[in-house]
Amino acid sequence: MNIGIVGGGAVGLLLAAYLGQRHEVTVYTRRLSQAEQLAKCGVALKKDGKTEVVAVRAQPFAGAELVEPLVFVTVKQYDIAAVCAQPDSFRCVRTLVFLQNGMGHIEKLSAFADKNVIVGVVEHGALKLDDRTVVHTGVGKLTLASLYGAPAMAAELSGDSDFPIEWADDWERVLVDKLIVNAVINPLTALLQVKNGALLEVAPYRDMMAQLFDEVRQVLPLHSAEQAWQRIVHICRSTADNYSSMYMDVANGRRTEVDAILGYVLRQGEARGVALPLVRFVFCALKGKEGGNADG
Repeated sequence: MNIGIVGGGAVGLLLAAYLGQRHEVTVYTRRLSQAEQLAKCGVALKKDGKTEVVAVRAQPFAGAELVEPLVFVTVKQYDIAAVCAQPDSFRCVRTLVFLQNGMGHIEKLSAFADKNVIVGVVEHGALKLDDRTVVHTGVGKLTLASLYGAPAMAAELSGDSDFPIEWADDWERVLVDKLIVNAVINPLTALLQVKNGALLEVAPYRDMMAQLFDEVRQVLPLHSAEQAWQRIVHICRSTADNYSSMYMDVANGRRTEVDAILGYVLRQGEARGVALPLVRFVFCALKGKEGGNADG
């Protein structure tokens, strides 16, 4: 199967490494230099002290016309608008899979309502070392659900024990379950500059996590608040030695996805007339760290 992957970040490289073992994969990057390196040297996947190189094709996304029938879009939430602004690039694509944190991108995906559109969440730990090297820091799963149309070719994908793929019936529940985890763990680890496990190991940090969860859950359609909390605790524990993606963004002076995560939560609170003072405090603190505008 021919598969395209838009985005050469940690998630894009991890997907390319695993899918490229069974399929013909083309990675569409922001920079020509990254595309040239990937095309020449392949993706280097590091896991458990071993390195495997997987051959892929690559080219810059700007101006490209994607010919693959199945395409994964792995860019950060704040880059989705730019992707949606190039519908002609996707004329030949039949099925699109969007893998973003948060839920602010859902309304933008109506631009592709004539295609099979799938949304999903990645629960693997991945760390990009350079333009072609990704470390698989923790095995999780890729969960997918249909937004428009049918699963189509994506349903033919098969995972394995290192990269399992699951399907769900309710796309909103899949995204909400991931959103509340991201809304609690990522901002606090980024703000406190600690690994995920510290939120459980340090009692005041665990109290902060519980307080933030109590606010966030007021405005998200959770199936079970208790299950959601236990899931947060489980992920904190199972990824104790990992740094969250938001931590890495702050540490490296990059823009974070706090707008797509806590910004979305704040907008839900405003729509429901629910004040979320702690959420706004953490949101503003992180916007200050990235030097951005704190408009929620």
